[in-house]
Amino acid sequence: MAGETGSGSSRAGGEKAGDAFTRRETAAEELYIRAEERQKLLAIKEKLKQQKQHIDELEKHIDEVTKEGGGQGGA
Repeated sequence: MAGETGSGSSRAGGEKAGDAFTRRETAAEELYIRAEERQKLLAIKEKLKQQKQHIDELEKHIDEVTKEGGGQGGA
């Protein structure tokens, strides 16, 4: 009988009850982590969209400058 105190066998369900709680807790943590990762990915996607728009604006500006300067350097 020594060592049985705190072994969990006195609880209803024994070790199985602890395992079910642990699995439920793990599942809840995974859902939270996935939601956080999703939010981070959406923020990255929005930042990428903004960067693409900026690149498009720069390319447009470069095109305008090169068209204007194309005929000035000859004679």
